[in-house]
Amino acid sequence: MASYLIGCDVNLPGQENTSPSSGRQVTNLPPISAPFVYTVPSEETPWPIYNGSLIFDKMIGPAHVQESSFLNLEVRKDYGASIQIYDKVTKQNLINFRDHGRESGMGSYGGPREFADDSPNWKGIGYNPLQAGDDGGNPSIMLFHGVINGWIYTKAQCLSWAHKDARKLPFFYEQWVRLDENKVHVKVRLTHQRADKTFYEPEAQEWPFMFVNGTRRVLFYHGSSPYTYDKTTLNDGIESESTKNIVYRGTPFGITEPWQAVEIAPNRYIGIYAPDYFQVNFHIDNIAANESWEGGNTMTYVAHAPVVHLDSDNVWYKEYTYIVGTEQEIRDYVYAQPRSPKPDFFFNAFNGRSGWYIFDGGYDQKEPFMSDNWQVTLTGKNQNAYNAKISSPYGNWKASDFNEVYVRMAYTGAPGAGAQVPLRLTWLINRQAAEGIDPTHPVQTGVRFPDGSRNRSEQSIPFMAINDGKFHTYKFSFANQPKWTGVIQQFEIAHPFSPTYVTPGEKMTLQYFGVRNPGN
Repeated sequence: MASYLIGCDVNLPGQENTSPSSGRQVTNLPPISAPFVYTVPSEETPWPIYNGSLIFDKMIGPAHVQESSFLNLEVRKDYGASIQIYDKVTKQNLINFRDHGRESGMGSYGGPREFADDSPNWKGIGYNPLQAGDDGGNPSIMLFHGVINGWIYTKAQCLSWAHKDARKLPFFYEQWVRLDENKVHVKVRLTHQRADKTFYEPEAQEWPFMFVNGTRRVLFYHGSSPYTYDKTTLNDGIESESTKNIVYRGTPFGITEPWQAVEIAPNRYIGIYAPDYFQVNFHIDNIAANESWEGGNTMTYVAHAPVVHLDSDNVWYKEYTYIVGTEQEIRDYVYAQPRSPKPDFFFNAFNGRSGWYIFDGGYDQKEPFMSDNWQVTLTGKNQNAYNAKISSPYGNWKASDFNEVYVRMAYTGAPGAGAQVPLRLTWLINRQAAEGIDPTHPVQTGVRFPDGSRNRSEQSIPFMAINDGKFHTYKFSFANQPKWTGVIQQFEIAHPFSPTYVTPGEKMTLQYFGVRNPGN
C-alpha cells in the first residue's frame, strides 16, 4: 500500500508545517467492510516515512500516511499514533501538536484523585492514561504497527499524562484508522490490566476529543428537533469581562445530535461523530497567543465527556469518525448512521452496566460482569447515602416517541428499612443543566443551558421499591407529566427529596431499563 508524505521539510519554530499534497496518485485502499472486526495484523511492518518537520526543536519522526483528494491523514509514532489531518481545501493542518497532552483521540480518567499529587503541574487530575505521552514530552511506548485491510493498526502502552518520567500505566491503546475521501474512521480498543483492584468513583472521560489549531467557533445542535436539519449553534466559547476575554471551561452539557464540529473556514468544518456522542464540552485556550499552527499555543478543544467507571480489568471498544466539509455534509453523514430512538438498556454479562454509573458513593461487581444483572450497593459518603444514585448515560430520546418506561430490578433496603422503601425516577430534558448553573458566566451558561436548570420535583416520579430482594417490574407513565417534553437526555434512580438522611447499604440489582415490558 502506498503511503507517503514529503518527510524532510523543516520549518522554523513558529512556522506551520502545511504537509502539502505529494502530487502522487492518492492511496488506493480496499473497500470498507461492515461490521468492523477488531483484527490485528499478522506481521508488524516498518513505518513507511519519516517526517522531518520540526515542532520547535523536535522532529515529528516516523509516520504512516494515507492521502485522498481532500485530506492527508498522518499517524505519528512518537505521539502514541495520534492523528494529524491536513485539509487540502484550506491548506492547513487541523490538529494541535504543541505537547503530548493535546492531539486527538481518547483520554481516560480514573481514581484515586491523589494519584498525581506528586506531579509538578497536575495535582488533583487523578489517574490519567493518555495515548500521546506525558507532561515531560515522553511518547507512549509503541508496541506494534501494521496494516490490515487498509486500516493502519497500532498498539501503544499509555503513560501517565500528569508525570514527567515516562511512567508507564497498565493501559493499552489499540487503534485502527483509515482515510475515506473527506472522512477519517477510527476504531479503538482500550485494555486495562491494573494491579489496584479498588472500585473508584466514575470520572468524565474524553472518548474522543480533539484540539484544533487556533481560535475557532464550535458548531453543535442541542435543540428539540434532531435529525431535521434544524438550526445549529455556532459559538466561540469566549466570555468577555471588562477589558479582557476569559475562557469558560463549564460543566459538560447535552447535545441532541451526536457530533460537534470546529469551524476552519466559512462553512467548512472538521466534525467529530460517535454513536453515543451526547454529553460534551468545548473551550478555547491561550487566546492571547493568537497562533494557528500545529505547534501553536492557541487551540480550540471539543470532547465527548461520558461518565464512566474506569475498572481495573476491563476492555472498551469505541469508534468515531472525523468529517471535513460543510455543515450539510457532516449532518448528512451523521443522519445516515444507525441510532436508538428509545431507551433500551440490558444489564447482563455481555452489556455490563450499559453505560450507567454509580454517583456519590457505592460499588458494584465491576466490569466485565461474570454473570447477568448489575449488582449495586449504595454506600454514600460520610455515613449518609442520601445523594447516592444510579444514572444513565446521556442519549437523545424524543419525549413524543414514548410515554412509559419499565425498570426490572430486585431491591434490598439498608438495615432498618421497611417492607417498601421510597425512591424516585428523575429525567433530564435537553438544554437544561442537571444540578444548577454557573451565575458568574451568564453568556456561556446561556449557550449551553438556554432553558436553565432542571427542577427535579417537576421531573421526577416517586415509587415504592419492594424490599424483598426479589425481581419486580416497575412501570412509569409520563402521560400526565407536563415536563415530559422535548428530548429526554438522561434518567436517574435516586432517593426522595426528604428526609435528607439515608442509611448506607441498600442494594439494587437491575436487569432492564427501557420501553419494553419485561414482564413480572
